[in-house]
Amino acid sequence: MVFFKLANSKSDKIYSAKVKREVIVCSGALGSPQVLMLSGIGPRKHLEEHGISVVKDLPGVGSGLSDHHGIPIAWKVPVKESLTRLVIHPMLGVLEFFKYIFFRSGILSMPINNITLFVRSTILKQNHTGIDKEKLATANSQIQDLIPDIELMPLAVTAMDDLEEHQRLFSKMGMFSILATLAKPKSHGTVRLSSSDPHQRPKVDFGILSNSEDYIVARASVRLSLKLAETMRASGFPLQENITFTEDKQAKDAKNNNNEEIDKFIRRRIRTIYHYSSSCRMAPADDAESPGVVDDHLKVHGVKGLRVCDTSIFPQIISHHLQAPAAMVAEKCADLIKNHG
Repeated sequence: MVFFKLANSKSDKIYSAKVKREVIVCSGALGSPQVLMLSGIGPRKHLEEHGISVVKDLPGVGSGLSDHHGIPIAWKVPVKESLTRLVIHPMLGVLEFFKYIFFRSGILSMPINNITLFVRSTILKQNHTGIDKEKLATANSQIQDLIPDIELMPLAVTAMDDLEEHQRLFSKMGMFSILATLAKPKSHGTVRLSSSDPHQRPKVDFGILSNSEDYIVARASVRLSLKLAETMRASGFPLQENITFTEDKQAKDAKNNNNEEIDKFIRRRIRTIYHYSSSCRMAPADDAESPGVVDDHLKVHGVKGLRVCDTSIFPQIISHHLQAPAAMVAEKCADLIKNHG
């Protein structure tokens, strides 16, 4: 039996639906753990703290939350080289809107991120300003040693997450950004209940930089971004001053930044990329390192007729964006249901 309320209804009426076969939870890596815990499935002590009857003690529910963590680095550029021109010149935005509607052309027909760069930090030079050809030639052929752990996303707009700061300081400025991203961070967070009220948002701790090893990759991503910008400027692209480093009065090139300066900048600027996963991991329930929530058929351990189908089931975060893998999980879930019931 599933009990629910209508989301947009002014009534507090509770509805129920009988389940003939299975319930499939698809609320995302932040929502699915909340739904399970509100239903009595999760860490026993945490559920009891909120007065929820325990149906199944599963410590892995809401643990192991992963994300891609991004560090925005921005440069001032002429307005004509930035999407800021649509803000400064509203009529241009109107023109581009109609170009897209009638001709499927113009700025709005292009993705905001036309190219992205993936690289493994262990094959970079010691100063992280380029690929070390010798390291690349001798790289271990084991797949885990070849998976990228850095993604650089060039953007013709701000990559900052603090919109208030952006509006106050940079809203009328042409900007070019690189979002230097940790594609395989070792830091993990948690999703916990803030209340037994399902209308209350869960308490989320992203755990960004909770594992000190992530600083090594983060520094490499920042230095590589700064070197990439130097190369672009030398090739004729009109990059001006670096505006994200200015407030911290730090050196603006990769060569002069020591680790302490880089780490200070990272802590100030690092942000979520909203690529949440792994909070209901596919793994054995008794996994000593990180207890799992679902098995390889997406069925919740010890609970009959219940599956989870979203990015929360990833055993670990992948070093790429999650949209396509999320669709793949849904397709696989459909096949499992059709073929195995």
